[in-house]
Amino acid sequence: MTAARVNCSLITVALAGFGLGARLASRPLVRVVVPPSAPAAPLPAAASPERQPDSLGVAFVARDPFRVARRPTDVPYDPMRLAQPVAAAAPKPALALVGIVWDWGRDPTALVEGLPGSDGPRPVRVGETVAGLRVKTIALDQVVITGLDTTWTLQVRQPW
Repeated sequence: MTAARVNCSLITVALAGFGLGARLASRPLVRVVVPPSAPAAPLPAAASPERQPDSLGVAFVARDPFRVARRPTDVPYDPMRLAQPVAAAAPKPALALVGIVWDWGRDPTALVEGLPGSDGPRPVRVGETVAGLRVKTIALDQVVITGLDTTWTLQVRQPW
């Protein structure tokens, strides 16, 4: 197929499209008929009373447009409650690794000091949870503990 034939076919298709568009613009394919007008409805004998401005506010609040459920909130607004100070979060514990019982890695145990709810060092194993703190891993020289939005990597304390 040569370039001249391609150009000729494109021009033919363009002219056919232009002709069809002109035909549809001048005369539609389907005849459109406007239906006859209906008789005017009779006016009601008594007009409905106008709404009072305060009732519009009540209707607006009853169907709150700013909420997904379109109803008022169940919790009342109390500015005095907002003035109260927020309770301080519990401080994060200061953890220290006292020692590790390695046992050639089969079932290692770590002695961790400073765990909440325990006095002195406490033995913990991998996967154990104490007061919301979970022991993730116990390696030869370190322990990883996660919880309370913090991750601790504890190293064994040196005696001197």
